[in-house]
Amino acid sequence: MESRGPVGLVHQHFELVDRLTVWENVLLGREPRRGWRIDVAAARAQVNELAARHGLAVDPDALVETLPIGIKQRVELLRELEREPAILLLDEPTAVLAPSEIASFFATIVALARRGTAIMVVTHKLAEVIAYASTVSVMRAGKIVAQMQTAQTSVQALAQAMVGGELPPLAQRAATPNAAEPALRARRLSARSEADAIEEFDLEIAPGEIVGIAGVEGNGQTALADALAGTIPHDGTLELRGSRGTIPQDRQREGLVLDWTIAENVLLGRQRSPAFHKGPQIDRGASVAFAQEIIEQFDVRPPRPQAPMRGLSGGNQQKVVVGRALAGEPAFVLAYQPTRGIDVGAAALVQSRLIEARNAGSAILLVSFELDELFALADRIVVLFRGRIAGTFAREGFDRGRIGALMAGGS
Repeated sequence: MESRGPVGLVHQHFELVDRLTVWENVLLGREPRRGWRIDVAAARAQVNELAARHGLAVDPDALVETLPIGIKQRVELLRELEREPAILLLDEPTAVLAPSEIASFFATIVALARRGTAIMVVTHKLAEVIAYASTVSVMRAGKIVAQMQTAQTSVQALAQAMVGGELPPLAQRAATPNAAEPALRARRLSARSEADAIEEFDLEIAPGEIVGIAGVEGNGQTALADALAGTIPHDGTLELRGSRGTIPQDRQREGLVLDWTIAENVLLGRQRSPAFHKGPQIDRGASVAFAQEIIEQFDVRPPRPQAPMRGLSGGNQQKVVVGRALAGEPAFVLAYQPTRGIDVGAAALVQSRLIEARNAGSAILLVSFELDELFALADRIVVLFRGRIAGTFAREGFDRGRIGALMAGGS
């Protein structure tokens, strides 16, 4: 295919230079100059204008390595939009954007298409496909199995084509037990990560309860998760009863060693457990058997414990991370974006496993930027805004409009 101009590509897993600033990444190789020097003021202004035009707010001077994953996504998008490509390829471009940012993003994409840019979006968000795309192709097992006009199809039909049949129903929710003591108790918790901060945060989660955290990216979710995971210092009181399982927001950087096998990765966090040792040596047979259990429970493909993690799709990598976190019925589970960037079939499986863990007595903190996911899974929803709790909703009182308003700083 002959291109009429540059080809832009936005990766699901970012291709940014962490040690450079936002403006340096966006304009890398195309910096404005005054004589032989880079005109830094002009570069900042150029990035600010580009961000305002496309509704993707960024701080031009922020170091990329300090940014939360959602802001990094904006930087990736802005870098490619600045080039005004003739062909734009987008891999899960809205996976970590807030609802208001998604609408603004697609307004930009539609405007580019009307001006003649050819755009291909790879996504698992089927409602967005129906809303914004003109045509859709469905891939399954590496082959195109359906092609159609979006005006002539539906979300349900696309989902069935993707999984080759009906989607599995979510696991049934059991009644929440009346526990004498919470599995997690936080009092006046304050912490600061490189991405954001929380202040004076109070929360209790009972065994057999899922508490969802709603909020626009960068309002304290990362600091809360890092404090609960024990990776950053905190002020206030934090009490955790029993074992812990963690599903991090970035599976490749925080949850996996990509050059290791499935069997080696499932031992992360359990490498000192007597169950996986023969004397001073790791019991390879036990690790392979443990990996096989996760593979079967989560339908990991390829179904081989010795398969290298790097060769698995993003969805199958996530299944390994989730399976490892939920193994052994942990008392507390921290799930940060557990279905980010995976297909509808894999997402339904992960969500069902979270409900089953809840039913078995795990206390689960679910951080998700998908309100539909929070509404489907959570017993309570806590809204974060600028690092503080803006509101709390019991399941019977979930209200999309009120929650969305609080996420945006409304009352």
